[in-house]
Amino acid sequence: MTIDSFEVVFYTCIFLLPGFIIKGVMDTLVPPIKHNDTKYFFSCLLYSIVNCAVWSWVYLLLYEISEEHPIIYWILLLTITVVGATLLAVFIGIIKQKGFIELLFSKMRINKIHPVPTAWDYYFSKQEESWIIVTLKNGKTIYGKFSYQSFAASDPEERDLYIEKTYNIKEDMTWQEDEKSKGILVSKNEIETIEFLT
Repeated sequence: MTIDSFEVVFYTCIFLLPGFIIKGVMDTLVPPIKHNDTKYFFSCLLYSIVNCAVWSWVYLLLYEISEEHPIIYWILLLTITVVGATLLAVFIGIIKQKGFIELLFSKMRINKIHPVPTAWDYYFSKQEESWIIVTLKNGKTIYGKFSYQSFAASDPEERDLYIEKTYNIKEDMTWQEDEKSKGILVSKNEIETIEFLT
């Protein structure tokens, strides 16, 4: 097969694209560590190399039809690249999210820096439903329910919090839902402490 300029560009994209797909999907599954553009690019390049190694057997099988069915070859090549990178990203993301690597290292008695950059990211990335007590810097307390409609910002510069349901504390210390409330937004600058209850 003769490689022309179009094929060079296409093969380059096929090689580089998976790294950006994997990094993008993983950043939604595991809170990313803050990094510069150079480190980001090299992370994507590394993921592209891993993706190419994992799916190389599929690419070799596919190459056999490139001469007879070039259009089908290009379509399948692009499809396998995108789908394969997405599947690999989900697999790696779940391993990182569930802490399998940390568990393996702990069994081997090897200390490792945790991949999640902050305690905020660690807790809120689990997306667990819980009762929440937020103490503000002015001394006020917010009682609420942090659930699937709630939101905790993952941007390090904007650690604001949206709590979907708020509660009032009665004299007997039971929680009574505020029926009129549609939730509350708490600015990061106002938060002193956050307590989570089962």
